[in-house]
Amino acid sequence: MGKRVVSILLILVILFSIAGCWDAAEINELGFVLSVAIDKVDDQYKVTAQIAKPDTYSKTPSGGQAQEKPFWQISANGRSVFEAIRNMAAISPRRIFWAHIKVIIIGGTLAKSNIHDVLDFFTRNPELRLRTLVAVTPGDAGKLLETVPMMEKDPGADLESVIENKSLTGKGYRIMLKNFLEDYLDPNSNPVASRIILTKNEGKPALKLSGAAVFHRNKLAGWLDEQETKGLLWIKKEIRSSIVVVKCPYDGRPVTVEVKSGDTSIQSSVENGVPSFQIKVKATCNLVEQGCTTDFSNEENLRKLEEVLASEIQKDIQSTITTAQDMKVDFLGFNEVMHRQHKQDWLQLSENWPEVFSEASFKIDVKTDIPSLSVLARPLAPGPKHALEHK
Repeated sequence: MGKRVVSILLILVILFSIAGCWDAAEINELGFVLSVAIDKVDDQYKVTAQIAKPDTYSKTPSGGQAQEKPFWQISANGRSVFEAIRNMAAISPRRIFWAHIKVIIIGGTLAKSNIHDVLDFFTRNPELRLRTLVAVTPGDAGKLLETVPMMEKDPGADLESVIENKSLTGKGYRIMLKNFLEDYLDPNSNPVASRIILTKNEGKPALKLSGAAVFHRNKLAGWLDEQETKGLLWIKKEIRSSIVVVKCPYDGRPVTVEVKSGDTSIQSSVENGVPSFQIKVKATCNLVEQGCTTDFSNEENLRKLEEVLASEIQKDIQSTITTAQDMKVDFLGFNEVMHRQHKQDWLQLSENWPEVFSEASFKIDVKTDIPSLSVLARPLAPGPKHALEHK
């Protein structure tokens, strides 16, 4: 019995000694990828990666003011994404490590052809975090990584910050790889990704989050502009904080309100095989700037402003629905509403849902509330008191 115990202990010691870090790599042997851009060039994939320079990255202040860039960039081509990445080994002195990647950027040509191989690679890669952001650009994705960040250490961090700040405007979309994959793998869902464009800031190239990219299965179905993206956020209950500029109901001058909170509910019905949806939105907003002289501390004037604001939100939502029906791509999740609220009808409607969805009817009801506390201050305007009052 004693020999048996000793034998077991020896086996355990041996196992622990050989199973520890057989596949580990020292930090100084790794190249940490910050962001990656993937394009399609003819029949090959072009992968561009930004890799941190360990000696300078941690010492570089945000804003990239160091004399030497805290990152370096490499690219390689291949018949598959994996081959392109392996071809980087001929250039990179370190093994490429994906665990710290911030953003995956997909080029427009690739998005229009087939993104399956891209998703397949990153799904199988055990190093990659599923919280990585996914973005699409109409042009070459690699060019986005060539921009010089103004406030961050590298373009990847810059882009990550731009996407994370989408709630300040409500004009862009944010999605992580995990959620994108869930929508991609669901046969009744259609994923939506951030849309990133190159613009100019004081004459220099800059990154801008503008709208969204809609996919149908494995291909890009179309783009959403900023107004349509706002409608998407309302329908998906993802409005957190945004601004809406409307015309004053009395003199047409601009009035700016900030959306502080919003809630959306959707009810569906089916008649003769045709679905209809009623969308109800409640929004609480604050008046933050007015270019007109109307006194909105007057209750009647304030109610008029709330009506104009509700109409503007309704237009945003309707524009998104119209675009989705024209595409015949339900990226808004109305199929989920039907499946949840009318399971029996859904069994029949799901067989031809794109066509059924394109013929569905929608009723949009928006209620806005601007608390009187946010408009206690009278508008700044010279002249007599009566110039401030409109009834």
